[in-house]
Amino acid sequence: MNRRNFLINIAAIFLGAFALLWFPFTKLQQLFAAQRIFNTAPPLKPLPTSSQTTIGEAFDGEELTYDIGFWLFDKAAIGHISLKRKDDGRYIATLQAETLGVIGWVTRHRKDTYIAYMEEADNGKRFVTNIFDKTVTIGGRTSRTVTKLDYKKRFMSWKSWKKDKTIEEKEEEILPDTIYDDPLAAFYNFRFGTYGPIEEGREYYITTFPKNGEKTMYIKIAAKEEKNRRIHSSPDDVDYLADVIIDKELFGSQTGRVEAFFSKEMIPTGGIVKDMIFFGDVRGILVEMKSKLAFKKERGI
Repeated sequence: MNRRNFLINIAAIFLGAFALLWFPFTKLQQLFAAQRIFNTAPPLKPLPTSSQTTIGEAFDGEELTYDIGFWLFDKAAIGHISLKRKDDGRYIATLQAETLGVIGWVTRHRKDTYIAYMEEADNGKRFVTNIFDKTVTIGGRTSRTVTKLDYKKRFMSWKSWKKDKTIEEKEEEILPDTIYDDPLAAFYNFRFGTYGPIEEGREYYITTFPKNGEKTMYIKIAAKEEKNRRIHSSPDDVDYLADVIIDKELFGSQTGRVEAFFSKEMIPTGGIVKDMIFFGDVRGILVEMKSKLAFKKERGI
């Protein structure tokens, strides 16, 4: 093979690889992803409308799986969110994300795990967190932070470890008439309507764990015109676009900004964590689900 043909073949291989990486961002990939959601998920039932339905009953057993990508890599990691009821009546919410393949090798197979132990409050209208456990493993090194809340004693504490060595330990009083929601409790409370009805243009302020002063999680539902302007490819596939600002340290973001996409039934169909350190914008798209909620909107797939 002469030099010219060799270079042509190399260029063709490069372009082919580039096309494979770029292809997942096209409309066709979105349709295939949506097809997997609707065609492979178990049969779903609409959420009961009875006023007796509690938040735990609404979300118990829900499991959501996301493909996670950044840069030109569409499936650099996989993420799972689930909620299960324990025998003692409390609930465990788990968020776990783990890098895969080449990206897994580059990131030393990073694995992030967030676990919230929660109980129902206000006659089942909201979740309240008792324990929030965050663990990050990179290679053989693990860092962990556990936050405990006791609302009867109005007392909270948190402790952080890195490589089995305590690096921070602190206690603080819980202010009267105050509930601190971790991100997982807020995830379910928001979808259930605990903070108010889901409406375009509405803003929500959620008190979360204080660290160096009280912190607030902010959520705003974009107006329809803004949603359509910002989601260029398929705005009709997203019923609600929520802009979220959370603690920057939670996901290792430079800004704490998140864009979340929801169906009318408040199923989180995808999202973007903005400005993550080393990775930039990190995208997630729902690929599998098990939920008592149902897609009621007809889609031409």
